[in-house]
Amino acid sequence: MAVDARELTARGIARARRFLDAVRAKPSGDLTPPQELLASNEFIRPFRDAPKVARRSFATRREVGEYLSPRLAPIKRLVADRASFWSWLGIFYFKDVVRVANGSARLPRRDETFVIDPRDPQSRRNRHRHYLRSAWQLYETHPEDAAFLLDQAPAKEGAIADRVLGSQRIFTSAGLVPLILRLYTTGARQKRGFMGRPGGLKHLLRVLDQLERTYDMHHMSPAALMRILPPEFESWTKPDPKLARWESKVRAEGAGKMHYRGHTARVAVNAASGRLDAQVEGPAAAGVVGAISAYDATELRRRIRKLVSDLQRNQRETRSE
Repeated sequence: MAVDARELTARGIARARRFLDAVRAKPSGDLTPPQELLASNEFIRPFRDAPKVARRSFATRREVGEYLSPRLAPIKRLVADRASFWSWLGIFYFKDVVRVANGSARLPRRDETFVIDPRDPQSRRNRHRHYLRSAWQLYETHPEDAAFLLDQAPAKEGAIADRVLGSQRIFTSAGLVPLILRLYTTGARQKRGFMGRPGGLKHLLRVLDQLERTYDMHHMSPAALMRILPPEFESWTKPDPKLARWESKVRAEGAGKMHYRGHTARVAVNAASGRLDAQVEGPAAAGVVGAISAYDATELRRRIRKLVSDLQRNQRETRSE
């Protein structure tokens, strides 16, 4: 059943933090938040144009974004940094988002993964760690270029997620997020030694500090950023040679095709952005079944395969009903 979203009062935030402490003290106990946190006027209050939300589970950050984005669109600016709203939402969806392993909640020591206390400077600084807020912002800002992070569980933490979500310089850049993911991830995995090796993430962050003095990197594409990086970063890309040749040909001719499981992706080079845009057609004259866009052929191929695999899985589930 859908309810109007609320926000926590100062007492509500304090009560919510005590609830999180209780979960840490007894992680195998009941994970249901106290009813008064969602019902008592002492702990919650309404706010203007609040959206309706319903309890549901979220397997990935992408699912969080897909659910919250249309609901928060009319009040996006109002709630973006409204700690009291995200704290209420964190408690409302607590059981649906908290990571549970072997019957016990795996709750970080940081309250701000669920509750942001605006009176606590450390909590305010770490608001990017809030599982729901960060997922929503990632989906709003990088819906097509952050698949590695969007397709992880909301409570999944890691060095790459922490660096991307915790730095406004990186997070708001059009090219830095896809560049980092291209360099240091492959499929659903982080590359071995991505943090400390030469050309690794720590090295990249130091180089970015230097390059910012000369380049306006905020609006540069991943390909443009890659061209200004020192040679030691090239070893992290290593594209499939066959795929690299295909991409070079497509960029030279302005168009090309990819095929996967009976589907055909008709690819064109976007002259303005340099992205590879694809219309994916189904088999047996089924027509266009989806549109895909990516900065390079490796990511384009991954997205095409995901689109086709999702379509075929949905078709199997429909037939089995």
